[in-house]
Amino acid sequence: MALPELDTLLLVTSGVCLLLSALVILQIRRRPLRTCCLSLVLVPLTGAVVVLTQDVISYRLLAEEEQVAKVFVAQSGDQRFDIVLDRFNGGPSQRFTLNGDQWMLEGRVLRWQLPMARMGLQNLVRLSRVSGRYQSLEQERNQTQRSVYAVESGELVDSWQWLGDFKPLRRWVEVDFGNAVFAPLQDGAVYAVYLGRSGLFLKGENPIAIKALQDWSSS
Repeated sequence: MALPELDTLLLVTSGVCLLLSALVILQIRRRPLRTCCLSLVLVPLTGAVVVLTQDVISYRLLAEEEQVAKVFVAQSGDQRFDIVLDRFNGGPSQRFTLNGDQWMLEGRVLRWQLPMARMGLQNLVRLSRVSGRYQSLEQERNQTQRSVYAVESGELVDSWQWLGDFKPLRRWVEVDFGNAVFAPLQDGAVYAVYLGRSGLFLKGENPIAIKALQDWSSS
């Protein structure tokens, strides 16, 4: 039998403590002395449990990661690949042809200050560019035609510009920075791109991608 998670257990305990506190307060006229004694114990206990619950849940929010995109790779020639970028924010899927040994996805990340993050506000990301890159520095320097593309936002309103213009909200932004992830171009590989507290990161989604990352890290 699976045990309940800590935050679920604390939420239930908080609810029970709040209910008991309310019942004790309702009895204060009928049994003032006994009720006051119970209140001296129950009210601080309830407050402590509620604060602890909020703290645990806020740290869980900080640790949560959100999948923002998926990348599918298919080889079409020597150091030439077609990739499909599927985004999870409602943007259109896009297909790109990349030259090189690796694909790179760039974006801009906005991270909220800790108090706002602990209230549940997630980091924001705006994916901006996809490009191919070579493992060899010589090939990278001597390439005659770079394969680099803009990622379509698909947004009717530029929310990033709105955030920049709205100064009262900007004061709660901890940092606004460029971020990128890159991984091997391997025929049949599927990668997932995530946004966490520290920025973008990726994982292999199928055995081909997982092996490509393992071979890459050991090379």
